[in-house]
Amino acid sequence: MRKKLFKTSIISIFILCLVAMGAAYAQQKKVGGGDIKFEAKGSDLGPVTFSHETHATQQKLKCTDCHTKIFKMKKGDSKMTQAAFAEGKYCGTCHNGKKNFSATDKANCGRCHKK
Repeated sequence: MRKKLFKTSIISIFILCLVAMGAAYAQQKKVGGGDIKFEAKGSDLGPVTFSHETHATQQKLKCTDCHTKIFKMKKGDSKMTQAAFAEGKYCGTCHNGKKNFSATDKANCGRCHKK
């Protein structure tokens, strides 16, 4: 009886560990927030696909570096334009030619806009 209880306990602990590891893995895969596609309204440049993974993982930025200082968390709240970038708003906060490539330099359009 004790042996069966011990074996059941070990199996239960093993299953719980697997579930916890699976949850941790699923959470880890969510880091970065995925991609967000922005349509370039009134432009023939094509949409911009923003990669959270690129910015969070490769650039080593924390969520709080951008949210909610630069970008609000409400969908559609950011009215991004080239003029806003030139004023140092939104992407232009970092993509200003000093911290990173300039979002207003026409030579860089293809780095973000994909047709």
